[in-house]
Amino acid sequence: MICPKCGNINSTQPTPFLTRRGEGKKLGVCTVCDSDIWAMPTTKISEYSQLETVERGEEREELLVKIYQDWIDADKNEKTNEMDIDRLLYKNGAKLCYVEIKERSNSLNAYKMTQFPYAKIDTAKKLIQNEQLPVYIVLKFTDAWTRLKIDVNKIYEKGSKPFAPRYRSYQNFRERQVPVKLDVEQDLEVLSL
Repeated sequence: MICPKCGNINSTQPTPFLTRRGEGKKLGVCTVCDSDIWAMPTTKISEYSQLETVERGEEREELLVKIYQDWIDADKNEKTNEMDIDRLLYKNGAKLCYVEIKERSNSLNAYKMTQFPYAKIDTAKKLIQNEQLPVYIVLKFTDAWTRLKIDVNKIYEKGSKPFAPRYRSYQNFRERQVPVKLDVEQDLEVLSL
């Protein structure tokens, strides 16, 4: 398990591969900072409409990107023209980094692997090569802020088939929904936000 507060990894208590709805549980206490560590599954099982979800998500993203921007001491952000990496952050008028923020409705330790469309990795690698700027994927879980700094030389694990939430089953056959699979203990950096 990985502590959502300090990032300490306790390999004696593994992160569950899958935490089913209704089966959330306390995994233990961090040996470094004494924080309780929970495995709480996703709470979202439906949506009123995809449009409403997108609109609410964009509103939340504005708030989350501002929090992250302040945390890294950037002074401006703007939307990009990229489909998969949404924001470009600046400091003192100079480009600082690209960032994509994804929000999760589960705790950090709910699932051993987390995923999002692999297309974000491809776009991030192109941006790094073309712009010479770092690209971060920030994942905001219910109990932690984490990030993945994209490495152009790393081969990221790619899922074998498209993935979509149960309430968007029509996306299960879209090639764009093939996920990258990330180990929450090994691939993500816990942020002190």
